Amino acid sequence: MTAAALTPAPISQPWPVLALGFRPFYLVGAASAVILLPLWLATLDGHLTLPVPDPLGWHAHEMLFGFAAAIIAGFLFTAVRHWTGGDTPRGRALAALVLLWLAGRIAPFIATPVIAAAIDLVFLPAIAIAVARPIAAMTPPRGQRRPWLPVIVLTLLSLANLLHHLDQIAVARALGFGMVAMLIAVIAGRVIPSFTMTGAQVSVAPAPLRDRVALIALGLAVALDIAAQIVPVPAVPLAVVNILAALIHAARLQQWRSHRALRLPLLAILHIAYAWLPVALLLRGLAYLDLVSPALALHALGVGAMAGLMLGMMTRSSLGHTGRPLRAGGWEIAIYVAITLAAVFRLWAGLQTDWMLPLLCAAGLAWEAAFGLFLLRYAPMLLRMRMDGKPG
Repeated sequence: MTAAALTPAPISQPWPVLALGFRPFYLVGAASAVILLPLWLATLDGHLTLPVPDPLGWHAHEMLFGFAAAIIAGFLFTAVRHWTGGDTPRGRALAALVLLWLAGRIAPFIATPVIAAAIDLVFLPAIAIAVARPIAAMTPPRGQRRPWLPVIVLTLLSLANLLHHLDQIAVARALGFGMVAMLIAVIAGRVIPSFTMTGAQVSVAPAPLRDRVALIALGLAVALDIAAQIVPVPAVPLAVVNILAALIHAARLQQWRSHRALRLPLLAILHIAYAWLPVALLLRGLAYLDLVSPALALHALGVGAMAGLMLGMMTRSSLGHTGRPLRAGGWEIAIYVAITLAAVFRLWAGLQTDWMLPLLCAAGLAWEAAFGLFLLRYAPMLLRMRMDGKPG
C-alpha cells in the first residue's frame, strides 16, 4: 500500500471560519483593533467628529466591551471546549453570535442610545450562557471543581457593560478592567508555567498557595478600586494594597522561570505581557498617591498586559488549532515587538506631556502594526480548513 493511500482524506468543511470560536472572533476582534484606534486618534486631534454623545466614553467602551470582548469570547469558546470535552457554538450558532457582536458595534451610529444599549447588552450574557453549558455538563476529575470562573467573569463584565450604559462610567471601568485583570491572572497561571515547562524544557514547581495569595491580593485591589468609585476610601490603603499586589505578582512571574523563556518568542511574549500586570498595579498604587496619572495604570493593563497576552495567545492557538507547528517566525516576532512598543510609547506619552501627541501617534502606529500584521499573517489560516484535515 502506498503512502498516499495511507494519508487520510481532508475533512470537508464548507465554512471553516465557523468551525471553532477562535476563528471568527479573532478576526473581528483584530479588525476592530485596527479600525477603532485611528478613529479615536483622529477625534482626539480634532480631525474627526464621531456621531456619538461621548467620544471618550465610546473609545473606552469599544476597547473593553467590543475589541476585548470578541477576543475573550474566541479564546474561551476554544479553551472551555478543551477543558470540558463539551461543545461550544459552531456553524450557524457561532455566526449568529458574531453578527450580534457586529450589531453592537454598528448600533451606536445608527440607532437611538436605548436601542443601541439593548443590542449591545445581549452579547456578553449570550457568551456566558454558551460557556456555562459545557461546564455544567462536564464531570470534573475527582477532587476538582468545575471551572466556573470564566462564567463569573463574563457575568461581571456584563454588569460592567450595563453600568456603562447607565452612565456609571467610573464604576463600570473599574469593574470591567478589574475583571480583565483577574482573567489575565487566572489564565496566565494555567498556561504560562505549563507552556514554559514544555517549550523551554525547564521545571516550574506548582505553587497553589502562592497562586491563591496572588489572586486574593489582586481581587482585593480590584474590589477596593471599585469601592473607591462609589464611596470615599482613604488613598493610603488603596495605594498599599495595589503596590503589595504588584510585588506579589512580580514574584509569581519570577518563579515561572522567565529568564529561560525569553529566548523563545512564543513564550517570551506571554512572560513580557504578564509583567505589565504588576507594572499596572504599581502605577495604580502611585496614582492613588497623586504621583502619576491614573491613565498610566489603565493603559499599562489594557495595552501591555491585555493586548500583549491576547496576541501571544491568539498567535499560539491559531497555529496549534490550524494544524501548524508551534514556532514563531519573523511575522510573530514583529507582532510581539510592535505591541510591546505600543505599550511603552503609550506610557511614555503620559509621562512626557510636551510630546504627548507625537508619542500617542507612535503608540497608535505600533498598535496598528501589531494587529494589522496579525490579520495579514493569520486571516488566511483562520479562513481555511486545518492543514491536517482534522475538524476544528
